[in-house]
Amino acid sequence: METKAVVLGCRNDGYKEDERIVVCLNSMVETFDEVWYCDWNSPSDRGPLLWRLEDKILKQGKIRHFIISEDIVKMIYGDNDRISPYAFILAQNLLIRRCTADWITSTAMDIIAPKKEYLDSFISQADKDTFYSISRRDVEYSELEKIGFKNWKEFRDKMDSTTEPRRFPARVTPNDNYSLINCCGDFQTARKDIWHKIKGFEEQMLYVCYGDTNVQKKAVLNGFKLEAYYDLPLYHLSHRGMSNDGSSPSKQYYNDPYKWVEFFKSTENDENWGFGDTLIEYEII
Repeated sequence: METKAVVLGCRNDGYKEDERIVVCLNSMVETFDEVWYCDWNSPSDRGPLLWRLEDKILKQGKIRHFIISEDIVKMIYGDNDRISPYAFILAQNLLIRRCTADWITSTAMDIIAPKKEYLDSFISQADKDTFYSISRRDVEYSELEKIGFKNWKEFRDKMDSTTEPRRFPARVTPNDNYSLINCCGDFQTARKDIWHKIKGFEEQMLYVCYGDTNVQKKAVLNGFKLEAYYDLPLYHLSHRGMSNDGSSPSKQYYNDPYKWVEFFKSTENDENWGFGDTLIEYEII
């Protein structure tokens, strides 16, 4: 059977509630064969997030835990203070470049994974030459809070039987035929060879937004098919102070959608994308 991995990360800055992180990460551990996780730029006085939450995290030997310290990130960013403290694209590429599984899913630390049997069924029928954007279903953080975070499986069971697929078309530029759904990057799945052929996400997209649309256009430009998929139930837990379209007061500097979507033609990543020329140690949890 082909192996399935998820890549995701976070930082220890209090932005996402501990309970959210524990639920989301544990759901990934239960569903995927491998969980590749990057702690990116946690403040040095706080340390890595998973070390603080280790008593609540499932330890099944599935998590590959990479730690990129605040000092290292300062060397990468230089004097550019417009870059988000958590550079999603750089962290994801670091993981994608090293991940050894047959199928790789890129997601974020606010998603409850689908049940393992549902993911396995989807992958068993998935086309090997297609890049998939799987539509999330929005649920309220407060509703899970009411029934208790330890009961997240029961919450997911209820949502599986009561929610409908989320069909939310999106377009960020006039000729954007790649954002097949809003927030198309919340659960993107493709075989490892596709991710490597397109060299992951564009590493010059150092600000926020449109990286998910860009990577889907890259797949098309490299001869792969693109498909939005709606029938794999997975859930996005709502955020306080953030709208459903992903806009947030914390997002100050955006990537240029015309440069990276409308007029984008080919990758600017070199052969060392994902810090491929750097040996980076990790621990297994």
